[in-house]
Parts: sequence; C-alpha cells; structure tokens
Amino acid sequence: MGLVHRIRLDPPLLVKGMVMGIANIIPGVSGGTLAVVLGIYDQLIGAISGVFRTRQDRGKNVLFLAHVAGGALIAITALATVIDFLYESYTYPTVYFFIGLIMGSIPVVYRQHTQMRPSPVHAAYLLAGVVSVIALTLLAPDNGAAVSGNDGIVLLFIAGIAGAAAMIVPGFSGSFVLVVMGVYWRLIDAVNQFDVVTLIPPILGGIVGIVFVSHGIEIVLKRYPTKFYYFIIGLLIASVWKLYPGMPHGVMLAASVVTLIAGALMAIRLSE
Repeated sequence: MGLVHRIRLDPPLLVKGMVMGIANIIPGVSGGTLAVVLGIYDQLIGAISGVFRTRQDRGKNVLFLAHVAGGALIAITALATVIDFLYESYTYPTVYFFIGLIMGSIPVVYRQHTQMRPSPVHAAYLLAGVVSVIALTLLAPDNGAAVSGNDGIVLLFIAGIAGAAAMIVPGFSGSFVLVVMGVYWRLIDAVNQFDVVTLIPPILGGIVGIVFVSHGIEIVLKRYPTKFYYFIIGLLIASVWKLYPGMPHGVMLAASVVTLIAGALMAIRLSE
C-alpha cells in the first residue's frame, strides 16, 4: 500500500508522452523535436542514460520513462488508425498543427540555457542544424514506402535501432526512417492488428538504439549546452520547411490557420 502511495500518476507528463507517440506515427514529424517542444528533452535523455548507468535516482528515472513511454504507447495503439485517417484525409490542418507546435517551441528552446547570446560561432551551429535536416530530406528516397526487401526479423530489428535512434534526435523523424527502410506500413498494420510477433524485433532494436544515442547526446549536452541548443533551433527551423505542405485554399486554409495557432499555443502551454 505504501508503494502505491509513493508511485503517483503524473497526468501532464502522460499527456506529453501521448503527444510524442502521436508525432512518431507521422512520417516527417520528429519525436525528439516534440520532446524539446514539451520541455522534457534534457530530462528524457538524462533518464534514459541514468537508468542503465547508475543506481542513483534510478527509481525516479524509471517512473519518468514509464510515464512518457506509457503515454506514447497509449497514443500509438489507440490513435494509429485515427492519425493515419487525419493525415490522409485532412493533411493540411494536421500538418499545420505540428508546424505550429514547432514554431511555438523555438523561443522556448532559446530560453533553455542562460548563455544564449548570439555570436558567429552560435550562428554556425544553427546553420549546421538547418543543413542537417535539408541534407537528410534531399538524400532520402522519394518513394521510401515502396522500398522492397527482406522483411524478416533482422530487418525489423535493424529498423527498430535506426528508427528509435532518429526518434530522439530533434529534427529527425523516426517514422520517416522506417518509411525509407520500407517497413513503416507493415508496422502500422501490426499495431492496428496487435501483431505482437511482428512488433517484438523492432521494439528490442528500439531499446538498443535509444540507449546508445541518448548516452552520446547527454555527453554533448553537458559539455556544449549552448552550441547544442543553437543546433536544435536550426533543426526546428528546418523541420518547418520540411513539413510545409504548401498553402491550402478555402475551408482548409481557415482550418489550417486555426490548427497552426492551436499548435503554437499548445507548445507554449505544455512547456511551462
């Protein structure tokens, strides 16, 4: 009974996990970017590394990760079909909502560190972030969904590693990586059909990818925080360009403006 009292549900953190889960369903939207938007990126990276490295605060880190992962899992399993429908049927309002989230997060990220004074060096790191996302977009196959090949256990495991690693790097879309590797729609079907056998290899691979990448990011955050945040801002700016679906017309234009504003306000509110 005492343990139950100590483990308290954190609804806001659960909701943030759900938002990240939704983001990771949509190709082109970065779960890492949404973690930055929601103000939990540093804590997420630290918690992942802390669980596997030290015993200090392990229980706290596990509880934090359980909230985020639990929220993401709820969103993915419950909303995969809905998000797929919205993205296919109402592309403009859906994408503009995520653009609003990203735009609203840029000033939030700028305030993450106390020494963010602009300088030529910082501008170079911001530009590096922009170039990284543009290069990834230009180098990726245009029709990744049609990529064929062995869809066995090894491929799914490797896809899990690559997708999860990309998922926690702001500006890089884990689901987009899965599209490029040709396994995205297979995994969406597996989620919708609760095909556990198909999902186990990418889940295991995802754990491996997250652990290794998060450790490297944590080191960079500790040693070069200001440069890293400017790099993230560059990723965010380029993410808006990457997601931009064009200008809608008529009713869709009005709906997109509403969702854009709603996304920006949500980013500001959830980061408080």
